[in-house]
Amino acid sequence: MIKLCVFDVDGTLITKGDRQFSYNTITALKNLQKQGVKLAIASGRPPFAMEKKLLEEITFDYFICSNGACVIDSKDEVLHRFSFTKQQTQKLIDIFRTKDDALMFQCIEAARCYHGYKRIAHMLEGFLGRLDILSDEREQSIYQQKSLPLAAVAKIEHEDLQAIKEHFPELLFTPFDTTYYDINGQHSKADGIACICKHIGIDMTECAAFGDDYNDLDMIKRCGYGIAMGNAREKVKEAAAYVTSNVEEDGIWNACLHYGWIKQ
Repeated sequence: MIKLCVFDVDGTLITKGDRQFSYNTITALKNLQKQGVKLAIASGRPPFAMEKKLLEEITFDYFICSNGACVIDSKDEVLHRFSFTKQQTQKLIDIFRTKDDALMFQCIEAARCYHGYKRIAHMLEGFLGRLDILSDEREQSIYQQKSLPLAAVAKIEHEDLQAIKEHFPELLFTPFDTTYYDINGQHSKADGIACICKHIGIDMTECAAFGDDYNDLDMIKRCGYGIAMGNAREKVKEAAAYVTSNVEEDGIWNACLHYGWIKQ
């Protein structure tokens, strides 16, 4: 029996856009918990934007934030944290302003936009439906915040992408929408899972990961049970041990039935 089950959010736990979840998804998660399986959310979102009451009837045990840059438990205890260096942070600001591409930092306490506010705001409204978490820092040319960023989100025009990536060979640029990218250090959601495994004394072969997008690839490859949703990108499906049905068609429930983790 698995000991840890990890879920992406949009397109996995809930539908994208209208953000709906099914009764069978909740039932599957409750059944897993009754058997002692720990539950975790793995998201590209920073800690302050995690929807901990996403499924109000489910209490998740762990939250992997900013694509593995930060891992917290249900009591907000930080188990792991990665940050950009001050030099990387300032260089990102300088280059994105020169290129006129939009840049937002995911900090531990807020999202901070240093260029292209309207483009970033449009993205946040579409994905989160809220702007209260976004701080406008366009008048600040020097990064002066107390905490360094966990990660960044950017809107990069196609003609600028390669040049920007060449400036930061140590960073990962992962697309999540047309011309929008997550920018992270050399870590992923899978590294967040590894941190949880070490914390509770289990192996990654005892873990299941559910996802649909590029930032889910590594955890789907490295967990003992990598499960792609039916609505997942083709590369994610190719990497998965099992492809379940779409999120709208009870994909999580059906995968759990397939592996015998729950009963009809």
